[in-house]
Amino acid sequence: MNWLDITIIIVFVVTICATGGLFTTRRTKGATEASTGEADEHLLGGGKIPWWAAAISYVMALLSTVSLVATPGEAYNNGLRLYVLEWFAPITGILFFFIFVRFYFTVKTYTPFAYLERRFDARVRALVSGIYLVTRITILAMVLFSCAQVFQGLAKWPVWFTILVLGVVSVIYSTLGGLKAVIWTNVMQFAVMVVGIGAVVFLCTRAVDGGTLGVFNYAREHGRWFGFEKDFFSFDPHVRLTFWLMLMSSIFAYMFYASSDQIAIQQLLSTSSYRGAFKSFLTSVIIFIPLGAILWFLGLAVFAYFGQHPLPGGNPRGDLALFTFIALKTPRPIPGLMASAALSAAISTVGAMIMSLSTVATKDFYLRFFNQNASDEAQVTFARWTTFIIGGLGTGMGILISFTSSSLRETLVESNTIWGSIITIVPPIFFLGVVSTRCTANHVLAAVGFGITLTAIMIVWYLRSRWANNPISFMAVAMPAFIGTILFGLILPFIWRERPPAEKLDNLTLFTLNKNNPSVSEGNVAAQPAIPVSATETPRR
Repeated sequence: MNWLDITIIIVFVVTICATGGLFTTRRTKGATEASTGEADEHLLGGGKIPWWAAAISYVMALLSTVSLVATPGEAYNNGLRLYVLEWFAPITGILFFFIFVRFYFTVKTYTPFAYLERRFDARVRALVSGIYLVTRITILAMVLFSCAQVFQGLAKWPVWFTILVLGVVSVIYSTLGGLKAVIWTNVMQFAVMVVGIGAVVFLCTRAVDGGTLGVFNYAREHGRWFGFEKDFFSFDPHVRLTFWLMLMSSIFAYMFYASSDQIAIQQLLSTSSYRGAFKSFLTSVIIFIPLGAILWFLGLAVFAYFGQHPLPGGNPRGDLALFTFIALKTPRPIPGLMASAALSAAISTVGAMIMSLSTVATKDFYLRFFNQNASDEAQVTFARWTTFIIGGLGTGMGILISFTSSSLRETLVESNTIWGSIITIVPPIFFLGVVSTRCTANHVLAAVGFGITLTAIMIVWYLRSRWANNPISFMAVAMPAFIGTILFGLILPFIWRERPPAEKLDNLTLFTLNKNNPSVSEGNVAAQPAIPVSATETPRR
């Protein structure tokens, strides 16, 4: 990378940090008694974020550099079979939005875990939010590691250096500006990413013999197509990708995003309107569809290019192929622009993760269990300190994951699945709360224990199968716990005959909804009286 590339990256990073400082200044000077509280401003942007900005931020918060690396890398290594997973997204995503998100506007809170206390009790809220906090910090480390992989291939930067830069920048701008800085920086970063990816698609397609049609023909002829004819509908757990595993993975992923992923839900809650949240979510789905298709196509295009024009020292592996092509075969300033795009994806996700984890730590632990009378100022101070702690933990774990991933010879997709498998028991608890009128707190706590046991068994089985050179699918690791937790929670109330009190059901399940509830039918949250989660917790204003 030459001076122009480095200059572009420096300008990009400085702009992100300046954005955080800009929103800090505006919030401090503009606060009045009539405005929303400081905690509301810092954690939810005051509930005044435009739906279209929340939609773009939703995309960037979930995209991350894992997608920029792993998606083209998967197409390069294995073809398009995993791409089928994205075909389920519009249906499963919209379905679970309607099932879950309405309840967070009914309860009017900062995190989905407050719903669990309203529906069950404080024990369930603390346990599930704790599981989320720990596992999401691990995923944060995975994002940092994946971006380090990008810059290792793109600029030969050491892994530790990239992780350190990303962690420091993300902590600075999210600490200073809160969710407003995260969202508006994500909008800016989205524009950078679209321009960079568009330029690479054009250059890579032009470099392949036969252009776009040549890419598809080469991929089909060299085993990088969908592979429907090869055990696609098999039930054998040793088959890496099957229709059934991808279907269940799609169901889990979008149940997670809509029910319990604070990163995603916090973007939607920033609109402070159920109707606005739906417009944001629908727009994000519309953005994801072509963006995902482009990333998969890029993987095939790079595979075709290096197949037709092999490098003298050997072609790169899949996770680094796209960015090796960018570094070697594109003119300036494309490498710097794509480096900024990779930084955009990483920083946007890391910033959103830090913000969401800070919100969970503040609202679900600090305010609820340690300082129930904390002022807005105290909450914001605590939230800012937790960003430093979370950033430090993510940085250290990123280095640890780099060693673990190398020792297991995993791709980024598989490593991400292993490290995040424990989180599969979280969405089923929300599902039990929403669909079951029989489940109590004791039932779901037992279901959590059952799910953790299944997860541990599957991880051990997966590792042993790899060491025996007969691995089970990385997608199969999470599915037994996901399905088992739901079934166990639905069956247990018929054995352990304990029924929840009426106040734990009223307007909190799909079967006890108050159809005249304006917060759902009209989408006007601010105008409705709040339903406090507990006597000590102040609801959103």
